[in-house]
Amino acid sequence: MADFVPTHRLTHDAALKMIAAGIAKAIEIDRPVSFAVVDQSCEMIAFLKMEGARLFSGRATIKKAITSASQRVPTGYASKEDVLSLQIRMDGDFTNVLGGFPIVVQGQVIGAVAAGGASQDEDVIIARAALAALGDN
Repeated sequence: MADFVPTHRLTHDAALKMIAAGIAKAIEIDRPVSFAVVDQSCEMIAFLKMEGARLFSGRATIKKAITSASQRVPTGYASKEDVLSLQIRMDGDFTNVLGGFPIVVQGQVIGAVAAGGASQDEDVIIARAALAALGDN
């Protein structure tokens, strides 16, 4: 096995592009939300709370992005029986609420984007629009 492997890295330009696309979708469906983008190590790259977004939408949205990047799947995947265990293991940063999506490049998860503050179905629509800004993903 090699000591080093080539990797991809999420840029701030990509994060801004996703947030801009998400804002456009949120405005289109008239649902102000918060956005979070994290890299593969779950470090925040970008965060934005739209005017009118719910007060606590920011915290929940950050947890969606962290959950999706660390677990490498969209949020909402866990069974009810596993939620408490995952919350404990992730030191409270786990959420099972829909609206977080991993960013995948050539099979590698390089981060995640999340939207939160509307209904879960609307959060999914908005977050998917944000993710789509990067093309095939």
